[in-house]
Amino acid sequence: MSTQPQSGHGSPHYPDGHQPTPKQGMSTGLKVALGCGIPTVLGLILVGGCGLLFTKAAGDAGKELDKNHDSAAVAPGGAAAGGGSSKVDEPDITKDVKVTSCTVKSGEYGIKQLDLKIEYVNSGDRRFNYLAEGEVTVNGEKKSDIFSTGQNLAPGQKYTDDDAGALAFDVAKSAKSGDRIECKLIKVSRTSY
Repeated sequence: MSTQPQSGHGSPHYPDGHQPTPKQGMSTGLKVALGCGIPTVLGLILVGGCGLLFTKAAGDAGKELDKNHDSAAVAPGGAAAGGGSSKVDEPDITKDVKVTSCTVKSGEYGIKQLDLKIEYVNSGDRRFNYLAEGEVTVNGEKKSDIFSTGQNLAPGQKYTDDDAGALAFDVAKSAKSGDRIECKLIKVSRTSY
């Protein structure tokens, strides 16, 4: 008996009917699955982890921005509504902003204009930008909005917006001598500079 495989047909012939021991190890399919699968799983974990870190960082940044923003509503009597602020433990910033003038006067060339001045005093511990919102009423009826800003004010710094009545030019133009004109602040906001 020959131990050499016969050339030609069929499978090789081994003495005593023994077949060779199959090779031990991983199949090609398993190698491909592990070679592609492990990096894929690690990549997904990495992407998910980065996503979670980004979400946490964005949340922390949002909380920090909230610390830099204050706003308060002003009650009809001019005092801060709701005890002084819209957030718990937030300072009463309505005292930082007040209307110092609200009259109709004759301007250049005899044209009537609303002399509306809003004064800002930063009572905070750092620089702030202020936004004052309100309304102009004539005989109790709203006629115009007020939007005024005081920008980049240092602690204790004072600024007067002499042109706060720019939006209310129609009010002055149509005002009659007996009209009761009021300028009321409704909301004051400030943000860290």
